[in-house]
Parts: sequence; structure tokens; C-alpha cells
Amino acid sequence: MSAASSPAETASRGAEAALADQRGRWALEAHPGARSEYRLRIATPSGVKLVVIDRTFVDRDGRRWIVDYKTGVHEGADRERFLDRELERYRPQLAGYAAAFPGERVALGLYFPLLNGWREMAP
Repeated sequence: MSAASSPAETASRGAEAALADQRGRWALEAHPGARSEYRLRIATPSGVKLVVIDRTFVDRDGRRWIVDYKTGVHEGADRERFLDRELERYRPQLAGYAAAFPGERVALGLYFPLLNGWREMAP
């Protein structure tokens, strides 16, 4: 991806990549309770905060999935290490999203469609 790519071009390439990827298609399927760009107000220690969850749905096993899409790319070596670092970077954000669904079994995913990259974590 060039530095001159517009946000619209990046989003378009990301959508194409997600639809070409089995994991991307799974996340975008018509699941029960599916919402995209889901706006929620959540209580935090510092007050109420507005969050926007990229994608959430309930799978066949009754787990609430929260998927955070990232349009970043990694052009260096060791793609897997990059994805692991990004999971750690976004872990607090994902955990905050999970807290918005008390009493539900939650699974969290970090998805980089342009890298065909996926990481998941338990809250």
C-alpha cells in the first residue's frame, strides 16, 4: 500500500480482502445479533465513554464475538510477531469492549484484512 492511498481506497481494498478471505467472510456473515459500527456508551473508571465496535455478533455456540478491524499493513519480516505485538497494543481496547457485554461469553478478534492476519483473545 502506498503512502498516497486515500482512506477510501484503503477501505475498499480492505473490504475486498475480507471478502476474499474465509475468516473475513465468517465475520461478515448474517449472524444473530450482528451489528457493524455499533455505538455504545460504557462506564469506565474515568466516566462514561462512547465506543464504536467494528463488528459484533453471536456465534452458533452462543459466544458474543467482538471483531476489531485494522487497515494497517506490515512490510517487514516476521509478520506473525507484528500481529502478536498489535494484539498486545490493542488488548486494553478490546477488553473495554468486552466489558460492555456483562454476563455474556465474549470472544475477541483483531483482524487485519490487508494482511490476512487474525489474532484472538479471551477477555
